[in-house]
Amino acid sequence: MKKQFILGSALFFFFIVLAACSNSDTADETDTLIVATKLEPSSYVINYTWDGAIPYINRNIFSKLVAYDDSSGEVFGDLAEDWEQSDDLKTYTFHLRENVNWHDGEPFTSADVKWTIDSIIETGEAASGYPVVDNIDEVETPDDYTAVIHLQEESGVFVQKLADYQGFDILPKHLYEDTDIEDNPYNTEPIGTGPFMFEEHSSGSHVKLVANPDYYGDGPYVDEVIFQFIPSEETALTAIEAGDADIMTASPAFAEVPRLEELDGVALDADPQDIVQWISFNMDGTREHISDPIVREAIATALDNEEIAEKLYMDLVKPSESWYLSTIEWADNKSVRQPETDIDHANELLDDAGYEIQDDGYRFTLTYRAFETSIYGTTSIPTFVQQQLGEIGINVDYESYEWALRTEMLDNRRDWDLAAGGGSRGPDPLFFASFLTTGSATNKMLYENPEIDELFEKGEEVSAEEDRAEYYYKIQEIIAEDIPLYNVVEYYIPRVYNPDYTGFHWQEDAVNSTNHMYNSVKRK
Repeated sequence: MKKQFILGSALFFFFIVLAACSNSDTADETDTLIVATKLEPSSYVINYTWDGAIPYINRNIFSKLVAYDDSSGEVFGDLAEDWEQSDDLKTYTFHLRENVNWHDGEPFTSADVKWTIDSIIETGEAASGYPVVDNIDEVETPDDYTAVIHLQEESGVFVQKLADYQGFDILPKHLYEDTDIEDNPYNTEPIGTGPFMFEEHSSGSHVKLVANPDYYGDGPYVDEVIFQFIPSEETALTAIEAGDADIMTASPAFAEVPRLEELDGVALDADPQDIVQWISFNMDGTREHISDPIVREAIATALDNEEIAEKLYMDLVKPSESWYLSTIEWADNKSVRQPETDIDHANELLDDAGYEIQDDGYRFTLTYRAFETSIYGTTSIPTFVQQQLGEIGINVDYESYEWALRTEMLDNRRDWDLAAGGGSRGPDPLFFASFLTTGSATNKMLYENPEIDELFEKGEEVSAEEDRAEYYYKIQEIIAEDIPLYNVVEYYIPRVYNPDYTGFHWQEDAVNSTNHMYNSVKRK
């Protein structure tokens, strides 16, 4: 049921009017799903430069060879119908779907798979998709519907790497070959093979996708998906309650959860995730204080993530104990845990290291940078950190920025000591590697430890969990010594949506839908 309301933002009113106009006179005939999304992407391609804003939309435009089903956690065939691996775990053969077309009508073939992989390899370590392909020796295409991938070293989890949330999408060779990939116009007017086709992007307002009638998979069951850019979680929630949006990609404030559970006309699901909210430490060696492992140990000992879980997240999330992720039990080393909060011991560590309290009442100042994301609390956690580290004489200069400035502030300027981090570490622990291995594009800390690099490699060379676990256990032991980061909470997403719809990617009736896909969403 729609409610009458007055929005405090004229800009949001413009969004609503524009979306309504996009349906023109066919509004009653067209089933349009309105998605309130917090982040606006600058392009739609993740293969070369990672932008966390992109997958919220491009998951519906592009396809992978294989992907993780968000509901079951199982790998399903996307553009690959089935596959097999050689006994030595060095050759993977993918049998591709036939009669699949790109959105411009051109046929999809194995040549697109080969070109996509070769282009990422050619780009090298700077490409965000490189960690998935760095072990590939050669891609053969014996026919239009077979891609044979030869690896340099054996891998028992290569298919899982291809399915990774941060893995690469298959791009159309005929639109990218012999072009400047970085400036290719199809980065912003994408042509994919997914369930929805790109129609328009109005900067600061919305993106409109329309159903692909020739989609090879399940659905789509709605005619259009409009992503409206609404930076404020409060405004997005108001839109859903008023019936002007059907789902929000960001989490509402956790304090709203009890009210939403009782609210008519709005549905709320708890969506468990393999997401951790953490604090990255700048490990590039240029920062005077955070470069000292004693300082990092003192910080980890002073921080109280139980207080953060209670006061910020209403005790609805779990304060982290693991240096990895406790929900993936077979890979979680329970013999090494983050330190319990002990202010006296943290002060003692700093005193013994010679960090004296200065005239201003602090030992030194650290710069903390955070960025607006769809994960609730990213820019609120630092206020708790300021107070908690103040108890051990560390002044925290906290600065918050919009998401679009993240690369500039963290990668280019690097004038920071602490940085907010958050994202998925599952469903397989090999995905933790992208945050820790040397040279990885998502290793904002610039942490380097050759032993960890080697252990992650060894963890890929076997497939049995019991054989892999020993490598991940050792990685956590090293992290506990080096302390390149501190895990704050293990997160879940409160999903707020219009109950007239079902089949969202986290729900049991969703069919072959990865995170952020709306192919199986339908009206009840």
